[in-house]
Amino acid sequence: MDFKQLRYFLTVVEEGAISSAARKIPLAQPALTRQLRLLEESVGATLLERSRQGVSLTAAGVAFHGEARRLLREFETAKLDARRIADGQLGQLRLGVTVMHLWVPQIVKLLNGYRQRYPDVSLKVQSLLSAPQVEALRHHQLDAGMLFFPPDDDDQLDSHCLYEDRLVLVASEGSRLAQHPPSRLADLAGEDFIWFERSATPVYHDKLIHAFQRRGFTPHVVQEGTDNATMLCLVAAGMGCTILPEMTMAGAPEGVVSFPLEDLDMLLPLMLVWRRDASLPAVRRLIEVAESQSLA
Repeated sequence: MDFKQLRYFLTVVEEGAISSAARKIPLAQPALTRQLRLLEESVGATLLERSRQGVSLTAAGVAFHGEARRLLREFETAKLDARRIADGQLGQLRLGVTVMHLWVPQIVKLLNGYRQRYPDVSLKVQSLLSAPQVEALRHHQLDAGMLFFPPDDDDQLDSHCLYEDRLVLVASEGSRLAQHPPSRLADLAGEDFIWFERSATPVYHDKLIHAFQRRGFTPHVVQEGTDNATMLCLVAAGMGCTILPEMTMAGAPEGVVSFPLEDLDMLLPLMLVWRRDASLPAVRRLIEVAESQSLA
């Protein structure tokens, strides 16, 4: 038994006669009759009563007819789903996003654009810092990620720049820095500084430290935060100041203000990153949406 025989059977039932069914398919009548007999042999029961008036269903045929229609519907659905998955229009996409970017307008715009084009792709978004995202991509635990500074020497990964952010000084609203905003890094000498552990995002950490060193500035670190959200909360609590990407201010708590610094000109490229051997078509569709939109 195969799906071709099921279609022949359903056509015969619909037409009520083998001759008219043979013309509709089209198929020679003897060949259709043979296929029907092969189907009945496969099922192990007579499905059709044949007479001069045409054909009618036996009791077994009535039961089989309903199941045959269901099987063909499910088969057509399975074929459609397979084609849509192959085209990136169905399935699940595991996406990593750095903590603060979950509510940044530019990223929300990108994700909304993707959802509008591909509403049947389930987005499983995981909040991860940049370094853990890279490891998750390498171990096939993520399909794509949005992060800062992917490793330059990793031939497993490919990337597309979504947006270039800049760094700003972040301070509490009631602090001396807020009342008298500094203009250069050197003006922060001796200020209590909130920073993050190098292990969280080593590349990002080292680039920032090198940018500070080029300007002759060494932060006086009094507190460490695990991520940007924690650091913002510590600033809001009056624990000190910090340097953060400007876009993270979209999720800043009340009582926090930010200022640009003249000599803090390092750009932060937020990258969409994926494995070069990625076989999931939904990843390619996300890349296409990202490349077609300007997040500046």
